[in-house]
Amino acid sequence: MTEIGILGLMLIAAMLPFILMVKLLRSGKNGLALSLMSIAGGFFVVLIYASGRPFGIDPVGAMSGAMLVFLPALLGGGAGALLGWMLRRRDDCGLQ
Repeated sequence: MTEIGILGLMLIAAMLPFILMVKLLRSGKNGLALSLMSIAGGFFVVLIYASGRPFGIDPVGAMSGAMLVFLPALLGGGAGALLGWMLRRRDDCGLQ
């Protein structure tokens, strides 16, 4: 049962940024989308760094937070950004 919970957490962590990036890039808000992806990437890097250095964060918790939440969020956000960009180009060019 725990595996279903972990899979659900990773799916939610990937789908929310995917949907958000599609909406932001399709509406032309590239700067906000880039800022949000940079924040998620920054959290990912800090947690990866914290998993190898003892400075107050539990290494196992840091690695699991990075791998279960922020890595799927970055992958989902990147895929959503690509889809939003392609849909925006299609709308701008008038192709159907």
